[in-house]
Amino acid sequence: MHLSSESTWRGGEQQMAYLIEESVKAGLKINVVCKSNSAFSEWCEKKNIHYHELNFTNGLDINTSLHLKRLATQLKPDLIHTHSGKSQSLIYWASLMGLKVPVVVHRRVDFPLKSKGLSLKKYTFGGVKAIICVSKTIEKMVRDQAEDRVDQIQTIYSGIDFQRFDRKPPTGYIHRELGLSQDTVLISNISALAPHKDYHTFLRVAKHFLAEEVNVHFLIVGEGPLEVELKDQCRKMGLEKLVTFTGFRTDIPDLFREISIFLITSETEGLGTTVIDAMYNELPVVATKGGGIPELIIDGSTGYLCDVADDGCLAVRVKELTDNPSKIKTMGIEGGKRSMLFSKEEMAQQVMEVYEKLGV
Repeated sequence: MHLSSESTWRGGEQQMAYLIEESVKAGLKINVVCKSNSAFSEWCEKKNIHYHELNFTNGLDINTSLHLKRLATQLKPDLIHTHSGKSQSLIYWASLMGLKVPVVVHRRVDFPLKSKGLSLKKYTFGGVKAIICVSKTIEKMVRDQAEDRVDQIQTIYSGIDFQRFDRKPPTGYIHRELGLSQDTVLISNISALAPHKDYHTFLRVAKHFLAEEVNVHFLIVGEGPLEVELKDQCRKMGLEKLVTFTGFRTDIPDLFREISIFLITSETEGLGTTVIDAMYNELPVVATKGGGIPELIIDGSTGYLCDVADDGCLAVRVKELTDNPSKIKTMGIEGGKRSMLFSKEEMAQQVMEVYEKLGV
């Protein structure tokens, strides 16, 4: 039984979907419990995955915990796999009501567990049999607090679907759409406009190029709660002609072919699967050292790493690439090779090995 507590579809939901698809291929019987009228319930309906909808209002939603216990009694799953802190809280309450099913926890966020209280107890109660972290950075944070569970904690990197991309040559369609010359170097991030992505630093990097005689353009691809604030900042910084907010787009696989440099300025990041997407599409990645990102990028080989919020360093590295087109190509090729380590199939196989160790 997989638990999906969120309304929207982001990286965690995509990884859960990949895992479920590969599990079904391997012959596992899957049930999903997801938030009512959510993106994941729509996906389950489309993919013909057996699912149940509950409220998942918050981590103290005792009514949902009670329904989870009832569903587990009815469906008799061999294990329950939670994919968010909220889901894990609700399973903990259900365990206090008598739920006895073994629990596998997926930890995707790179901030420490609290040293006491519910935030720690929900990860260390007896029903938890394995804690899967998506990066070594997260694993260390969990180990630091859950010292008595070290044997149950491991890292399994997230993976991407290589079949989404075809690696065809760029066509220049984005340049035409934006009215840019075909030799304009496109520098982009593709992610939600959320606080932890630190797009304020992204804009500060772009500002370094206002006085540079370099034919570049910055793309911010995505939507999110900070969109109005970021557009206002962009306007105040005089970047309207240098930065384009594309909003949500459905052509991401094609868009990756048109970009020259991937710039990700996150303050925190569990792992960063868009970095893997970029590497697979043979783009050099200029990034901060937020969260698990340094576990993906080999500094100086597949891209460059700078300290969080260091727009000066990031700008220097971007400029180094724009001044050296051959370096863009060679770093991109190295990134493409490295990306092959991070497939959805490999991720799912490692998770299913965890299941097998628990007797499933």
